Order: sequence, then structure tokens, then C-alpha cells
Amino acid sequence: MTSNILTTSYSSAFSKVIKRLLSNTEDREYAIQRLLTRFPLNRKIYSLIQNLRQQLDNGAAKNNLKIRDKSIFDRVNTITYAEKIRQESVAFGLTLPPSIVEEVYEYACQAPCYGTGRVRDEGDFIITEVKDGYLRGKYPVALAEFSNSTLMGCEAIEKLVQDPLLLQIARDYLHYWPTKIERYMSWTLASKLPEEEQKRLNEPIVYHYDLVPGYNTVRIYFYITDIDTASGPHVMIKGSHENKPLSWMLAPCQQHDSEVYKYYGKEKEIVIEGKKGLGFFQDPYCFHKATTPITSDRLLLQIRYY
Repeated sequence: MTSNILTTSYSSAFSKVIKRLLSNTEDREYAIQRLLTRFPLNRKIYSLIQNLRQQLDNGAAKNNLKIRDKSIFDRVNTITYAEKIRQESVAFGLTLPPSIVEEVYEYACQAPCYGTGRVRDEGDFIITEVKDGYLRGKYPVALAEFSNSTLMGCEAIEKLVQDPLLLQIARDYLHYWPTKIERYMSWTLASKLPEEEQKRLNEPIVYHYDLVPGYNTVRIYFYITDIDTASGPHVMIKGSHENKPLSWMLAPCQQHDSEVYKYYGKEKEIVIEGKKGLGFFQDPYCFHKATTPITSDRLLLQIRYY
């Protein structure tokens, strides 16, 4: 059944790319970005161009970020940290203060979010309206997401967006100050839904790499709930952001687990468990996936730097 899901995703992905390339709108630019950024060399060229531009802008790119004076994190060597991401696709060692975790969690319980599949037609809802995997007892929900504009209303998240340490790590990894920042947060819900229904509603539980609206990116992830093997840990393949077969870079970005293990080796897989507040940077061009929570819901916050 998973094979059918991937086949459907492949067909849908190609159809969307072709449609966007033939359009005369912003979709065409997005399709071009998705094609070019599959290849590490193109991302590096973009970083080089941005770096040269910013050397000539008299600090304008940095000033536009409205960076706070003091970080909420302990000091780390940002150059060494960025190099760790470059080598392994991921770097750990950042932890949110409990007060920030609590504020983000409370916001997520009260702010409007939206679902995937049929429930998306129902519009926004509050996560407390979902019981046993169903919204208002009718519509199945496996994944509930928050928009960037909604998350801009959370003061704690804005502190992170403007945090000097996080921005310096992003800058040292990308080799330029981010020109765009997006906030993203999602609930992945433990439920009684059949496994295949959960896969249909939550495509990220299949191994994939992200094709984003930009020419290069890096992300910071924060667990806002405690995560163990039974509560939906994030899973990834170490070092896979630059090391992919050419055939995979020319194909849709999802791959079967068996193919990923065959190429990289199961030993390269990292299952990321941790207490609420755990933070890690990741290059989203690596192969990664969510997993379905069994015992408790997962709340994950991302800040995406472009």
C-alpha cells in the first residue's frame, strides 16, 4: 500500500512541476527553484552570489533581520556548529528555556491551525477540537499545521526568529545572512486511525528530502513536547543532503525506506528522541521523515532560513 502512495505522489509531483513550468505566474519561478536546488552545486553557487551581494550592501541584509542584542541560548562556536551540519546534515546542542517551551505550547493549544486531506475544506480549527483523531467527531486528522502569519503572533517564537545565535549559525552555514525567514509548527497526532489513513493524511512519514521556495536553506527544529520512540520522533539519514544518486535527484523527492537503507546503510539512520526544548539544525535536503505517534501527540516548531 505504501508503494501505491509513493506512486501517486510521484505522478502528482511531476504533474505539478510541468503545470508550473508552463504557467506565466510565480509558480514558474517556484518550479525552476525546485529543479535547480536538487543539485548541491547550484545551491553553493547561489550562496556564493548572495555572499558577494551582501559584501557590497553595507550591512543592509543583516540590519533587515532586526537581530536581538542577546541570545537566549548558551554560547557555541557557530563556525564549528555550521561545519557539523555541513558534514552530517544535522547538529545538536541547543535547548530552549522552559519558559519559552511553555509559552509556545500554550499558544499552540489556542491558535488556529489547519489539517490535511478532506478536513482542509473545513477551514481553521483549534487542536482541542480533535478527539481520537477526528475533528468534531467527523473528519480524520493526522497532521495539523500553523501558518507563518499565525505564528507571527507568538512573542516567544519571534524571540527565536530574531535570536543572534540562531541567525549567526544560519549565516555561517549558508554563507550569507538569510533574506527570508519562515515560521512553521505542526501537531502530529496519536490516534486510532488505520495506518494507511495516517500515511495518506501525513505524507512526511515517508522518507523524502524537501524542495523549498528558495535556492538554499537550513532549518532549526525544536521539540515542544517530550519525544520518545512512541511519540513520533524525527528520523533522518546522516550526511544525505549532498550524497544522492543522480537518478534520485532527477526523480520525485520521496523514496521507499528499503531503497534508502540499501544506498546509505541502516547505520546512517538517526532517530531523534529528546525532552521538550531539544533543538537541532538540519539541512532539509537530507533524507528525513516524521513517524506516527502511538502514545502521545507531537508538537514540533521549525524556523526556516532562506
